[in-house]
This record gives sequence, structure tokens and C-alpha cells, in this order.
Amino acid sequence: MRFLLINNHCISDATAGVTQSLHTIMEWLADAGHTCHILTTARFESAVTFTIEGHLAQLGVDRRGGAEGRPVVEYAVGSVPVTMLLTRHNDESRPDRAESAQYLALFETLLEDFAPDQVIACNAHPMILEAMARAQTRGLTTAFAVRGFGYYETRYFEHVDHAFTCSQFLTDHYREKVGLVSTPLEPPIEWSSVLAPVESRAFVTFVNPSPHKGLWLFARLADMLGSRRPDIPILVVQSGHSGGSLNAIPGIDFSRYPQIMAAPPVPTPADYFALTRLLVVPSVWEEPFGRVAAESMINAIPPLVSNRGSLPHVVGGDFSDGGGGRVLPIPEWMTFKTTKLPREREVEPWYEAVCSLWDDPALYRAVATRAREIADERYSERTSRMKHVEYFTSLRPGGRPVAERARTR
Repeated sequence: MRFLLINNHCISDATAGVTQSLHTIMEWLADAGHTCHILTTARFESAVTFTIEGHLAQLGVDRRGGAEGRPVVEYAVGSVPVTMLLTRHNDESRPDRAESAQYLALFETLLEDFAPDQVIACNAHPMILEAMARAQTRGLTTAFAVRGFGYYETRYFEHVDHAFTCSQFLTDHYREKVGLVSTPLEPPIEWSSVLAPVESRAFVTFVNPSPHKGLWLFARLADMLGSRRPDIPILVVQSGHSGGSLNAIPGIDFSRYPQIMAAPPVPTPADYFALTRLLVVPSVWEEPFGRVAAESMINAIPPLVSNRGSLPHVVGGDFSDGGGGRVLPIPEWMTFKTTKLPREREVEPWYEAVCSLWDDPALYRAVATRAREIADERYSERTSRMKHVEYFTSLRPGGRPVAERARTR
């Protein structure tokens, strides 16, 4: 079969989890003997601190493009050919009709020259929706990736034959919200970028200190550990958006605790898992998946996760119930908009869970072993490859992912 992926974010952006998972899917389809191509733009999901020219130069990519329109480049990511439209800016909310028209012209050329059997799409930019409509007109199968919240209008699925999500939680959410029938496919994880050596694992680690990831709860936990357990070192791994967030919390002076350290963004998860003994994921929003928890389990590092969204399912439940981590409560009043520290008593279950795993080697080994067992069962590349290849090769045109009753609301 011939697969064409269309997206509005740079497919070679190593910092974008959604984009990278889609690229991995295309690589796996290509490895299975199918012919694949990607049509993308130069937009990055996070703030760009470099030029797209510099990014392409690192990849050894040459431009092409005439006097009309934006430049276009052809290159490959792994074994999959890529056509990239060099969009002017990183803000996709700023409409540019000329760029959209040029993207759709490139899409039409690929429909003629590449002749895909299936178009896989991500992102609800109007030009992506229009491309799916054109693909359906030609009788091609269309599949749409739902990786987050907000697709609550049935128009997003008007020209979609099949929808797939990143978790059972998200599939259930959309079925209840808009009547969407979708298939949960946990995102592919390339173990080579995740597996880390064990010799230097010494920290309780928190990744991406931002409000929706549980910054305020973690701040209270870090203060409690800092004052009561100075023997437990803490590592905060920042993202492109979260630098300095922890130090901006009023009422807590983290400079008093030399055992709390901050690290800049790193190229691969393996870089911080090499230093991690326990991972805390106190997300206060409903995580659509919770990739970092799965990556922790791959490394046999016990994850301590909140009881919201997909996180309990990702770790297989609490260790006391046969799961691969600890599932801990978040105060009900806390949301991603909250800017108030929880009280110590509200965070005590997190503190006790950290200390018990830190102090009890037998318990630590038991949870770590169970975490890795679940990772092997659910997140191994062999299992994930098989699920993804079987899913996409089974799809045919003519699906109706949104029930008729939802379409007519």
C-alpha cells in the first residue's frame, strides 16, 4: 500500500512528541514493505530558538523553489521521503491564504505523482481539512489522528473515514463528547532513545515544570522533601517553555535546598532517565496519554503518577493492584489554572510514596520489576509495530466515525 501523511508541523522536530510518533508510524509502515511519503510545513510545536535554515543545514537539506510562493525542500527523515513547505512563521493561528493554497497544490501534485491509497492526517488546520476532503473525493481512505482535546465540532470529522487516538481514555472521552467512534493506539516509543544506563540513577525527577503538569503540587512536595529529607536529591528537567518556573513559586525559597537541581531541555529522554531513580508525574490536567510514565517503565524506574486522565491506565494501575507504579491523588480543587500551593497534608501521600520507595530496596525492586514487565507487554516495539501496521493496512474508505445522531446536532 501507499501512505501519505499530511501535517502542519515540522516532521523532523525532535522536541514534538506527537509529530515524532507520527513519523515513527510512517517508518514502521515503510519497514513493513509499504511506500510512504510525508507532506509537512516548517512550523515547530514549541518556541523556536533557531532558524529553520539552521535546522535544515544540520540535516544536510538543500532548498528548491521558484520565484513564486514559498521555498519547498525535499529530504528524508529516516527512510521516508519528506516534502516541506517553508512557512514564514511559527504561529499557525495567523492565516496565510497563499501558503495554504501552495500547500494544497503540493498535496494535489502528490495525489497525482505519488498516488497514495491512504491519507493519514493530523492537526485541524483548514488546509488539512480541505486536503482530506479532496482525498475523499478521489475515493482514498482518510485516517485522522486525535492526540488531544478540543475537536468537539463534527466538522473536523466530516471527511474522515477512520479516527485513531493515543489512549482508551481519549477514545472514551470523544465517544461521550461528540459520539466519535475511534480506535485507541498507544503512541509508538522508540526504545533506543529512551533506554538509559543504570549506574548514575540517583534523583527523584520531575519533567516539564509547568502548571498543567503539576508544578504547584510538585513545588510543595519538593519543599517537604527538601526540609525533611535532605538526603533525597531532586532533579527538575525543564522544557523549552518552563525555564525558571519553579523559582517563580511564591512562598518557597528553593535556594535553601542545594539537593534540588535544575537541568535544561535534553535531546532524548535517555539523558535524564540515566540520572533518575524515581519519576514523579503529578499532572493536574487529564493527560491524553502520559508518555513520560511509559518511558519510565521501559527503564524499570517506578513512576509516581496522578489519578487523572490516562495516567492510571498507562502504568497499569497502582502497584497494590498489580500495576507498575504508584497512582496518587490530586486535590480535587487543583486544575491547570490553579496558582495556589496545596497544603502539606494534601501532598502527604506523595511524600510517603517517595520515601517508602527510596527507603525500602525490596519494595523498589518489586515495583521496578513490575513496571518493566508491563512495559514489555504493552510498549515493546514488536507489539506496537504489529498493532500499528495491522490497523492502517486494514482501513478502507467509506467509514463513518461520527454517529449520525451527533452529525445532526
